[in-house]
Formats: sequence, C-alpha cells, structure tokens
Amino acid sequence: MRFLGLEMKRILTTKRTWILLAAALVFSGMLAYIPVTFEEVSYTDEQGQEISLKGREAVTYLRGQRSKLEGEVTPEKVKQALFAYQECLTKYGVEDTYELPEEADTTMLIPYWELIHGVREAFADENGMAPALTEIPIEETNRYYEKVQERTKALLKMEQPEHRSAQKIGENLYQDVEKPFQYYSGIGSNAMDYQVLLIYLITILCVVIASPIFSSDYQTGADDILRCTKHGRGKMAVGKIGSAVLICGSTFLICAMVWIAVTNTLFGWESTKTSLQVIFSISSLPNLDVGQTQWLNLAAGFVMFLAMISFALYLSTKMKSMVSSLAAALVFCFLPVFATSVFPGQLGLWLQCLLPGGGIGMGNSFLYMLIDFKFLHLGSQSVWIPYVLVAAALVQIPVFLGAAVHSHCKMRK
Repeated sequence: MRFLGLEMKRILTTKRTWILLAAALVFSGMLAYIPVTFEEVSYTDEQGQEISLKGREAVTYLRGQRSKLEGEVTPEKVKQALFAYQECLTKYGVEDTYELPEEADTTMLIPYWELIHGVREAFADENGMAPALTEIPIEETNRYYEKVQERTKALLKMEQPEHRSAQKIGENLYQDVEKPFQYYSGIGSNAMDYQVLLIYLITILCVVIASPIFSSDYQTGADDILRCTKHGRGKMAVGKIGSAVLICGSTFLICAMVWIAVTNTLFGWESTKTSLQVIFSISSLPNLDVGQTQWLNLAAGFVMFLAMISFALYLSTKMKSMVSSLAAALVFCFLPVFATSVFPGQLGLWLQCLLPGGGIGMGNSFLYMLIDFKFLHLGSQSVWIPYVLVAAALVQIPVFLGAAVHSHCKMRK
C-alpha cells in the first residue's frame, strides 16, 4: 500500500496529469450538453405566427406535444402517426415529406416524428427501400409488430446470407425484445453518439497519463536507482500499475457518470425508458431501453478501457523514452478504428475485436455493434461481436498487467 500511495502522489503532482484530468471532466459536461443545442423545432401557433425554439425550450415543447403518445407504442398509435402524415401529404398533393413545399404547415406532424421512422422501416421492401408513406394502407398498421418481425428476419438474411447460425442467433435475440416498444420523448440517437465519443476521448487522455509510467523512469535513469532498493522490482511495478489503474479508472467512472447524470437531466429521466428500437432501428437486436443501454455501454466501455490502459502500461515497460511509449500507445488507440478499412471482411472484424480497445472508437464502438448485424465466423459457427469485444477485453486485462510486471522485473539497460 505504501508503494501505491507514493506512486499515486507522484503521478498526481505533475501539472500534465491535472490538465488531462480537468480536460476529461470538462469534456464529460460538454458532450452531455452539446446534443441539447441541436434540438430545434418550428411550428405555427394559434395566431398563425411562425415560432422557432432551440435547446431546452425545444426539448420541453416536444415533450409536451408528444405526451399523449408516451408509453407503449401500440398499433393504434402507429396508425395515428401514419394517418397524420398521409393527411398532411394529401393536403399538399405530394407523396412524401421531402416533397412538401417550404411554406407547408407541418405542426400536426411534430408529435409523430419518432414513430414514423419505424413505419418506414417496417414496411420497407426486400431490398430495404422504404415505400412512399401514401402507399402504405392504414389498416396494415394493425400488423405493425408482425411487419417488424418479418423485417428483422429479412435484414438478417440480407446481412448474413451464408451463415444460418448468425441468423439464428439474431432471431433468438430479437425474440426476447419486449413488444410493444416503449416511447418517451427526450433522448435520441444523437445524444447516445456523444457517449461513444466521450469514452473514446477519455481513453486517449488516460493513455497519455499511463504510457510514461515506466518509460519516464527508464529515460531519466531513475529506474537504475529504484532497482537497487529492496522492493525496486516486483512491488514497485505493482505499485506503479495499481496507481495508474486507480487514477485512470476513477477518472473514467466519474466522467461517464457525470455524462449520464447531465444528459438525462437535460432530456428528462423519463425518456430513459424508451426502447432502443425506437431511437435507433426497429430491428436492433438487444432487449434494452435507453437507460439500460447507457449503463451497459458504460460497463463494457470500462472493461475495454482497462484493457487499453493495461496494454499502454505494458508498452511503457518496453520503451526507453516517454515519447516512444506514448506514440506506440496512441497508434494502438487508432488501429481498431481503421482495421476494417485496411482489412475488409472477416479479417478486419477479427482484428478490430481482438486488438486492445477494440470496441472503443467512433466507427467500431460497442454501442454501434449492439445495434448492428455484424458477427464473427469460425467455420459454420458464428458469434455476435459484442460478446467477443467484452470477452477479449476481460482476457487482455490480466494478461497485459501480468506481462507489464514481468517485463519490468526482467528489464535490463
């Protein structure tokens, strides 16, 4: 414990560490607030005046307009949404919303924006092309959840045509999704994107903190002196690693929970009960609501974050300078993002999942894998990628931490 305390004090007394920790906390608040600024709505009031609202005002107004639709997304509510859209489109003599003239009064459509996306998806053809809203028979909305189920099966066959095992896994996952869906106005997919970005930024900042833990002593020659002491190898290595993991892990958890608290307060805690299928795709496989998704993304992100920090510490024991250890660690922060671009197909996906921090990034995040139909294949067997991301990280953490201790103890000048 004495070594742990001394190492934590040493790390926390540097100006660079405090700047990075402060930046992480600022980012958590900023990235929670920014999505609210994108919320805007325009409508015509009873006096015929055009009113435009932004930010919290828009969120509050939309919540009031959609209050009657909140709760279960029943076929009757879907029918109301489709009827309202068809009535508006017919009034202006067009077949879809993009054809509406600029002067069109779409106030009556505001409550139904979220639900109509699901209608377009559910009634898409086998190639994924959504029909014009005026072409969908109103009475067909009575079969809304049958259409949703059929659409999901069709998408699985389209995305995994040669892998029946993947289709079966997807069908079983979707079978457990609670229906009718739940809807509460507030948090949307844009806000969730910023949780992904926050996890990525915190990982990069903490890698900058962790990467010089060993290499800085090698560079300055302090390691030569420390090795001459009674506990200058094993216990010292454990103390360094423990201090880095505690500081970085605490930073991640505090910032992630600040983001959740601020985001849910701004958009309304009630909206965390919205089904994942409402804000993303009706065919999203997990049986989760928005709140559960936030916490699952945090938990999975934390595990993969620790795997990346563990790997950065291991790299630090292999490098003789702070610059080289930092550069190497940052390269591995970005590698998973580009893995599928450099190596398309299954090879890229396997690399993306097995590299440290494989589920942290904007294109390869755990959240996006949750709502996608991507699987890894070994022969005739398939595995859903979110399972692999978490399992790989859980294995990597003890492996890289143990390797870091071993590497430091065996280090020779």
